[in-house]
Amino acid sequence: MKAGDIAWVETQDGPRQVTVIKPGKFMAEVDTNHPLAGKRLTFEIEIINVRAATEEEIAHGHAHGDGGHHH
Repeated sequence: MKAGDIAWVETQDGPRQVTVIKPGKFMAEVDTNHPLAGKRLTFEIEIINVRAATEEEIAHGHAHGDGGHHH
C-alpha cells in the first residue's frame, strides 16, 4: 500500500472508503473524505419537465419530491 491508494476500512457504521495518506508497518494515516471532496465537478444536465410549485412547497420554501413531504 502506498500514499494515494484507495482502501476500505471497517467501522462501527460498516465499511468506509478511505485514501491512504501515510502508510506504515502497523498503522496507516488515512483521509476519510470522499475521493472527490474538494474537487471541482462539472455536470451536464437536461431539464425535461417543469411544473408550478404547490402551495405547501411555497410555504416551506423548497420542492417536495414524488410522494410529498418527507422531512
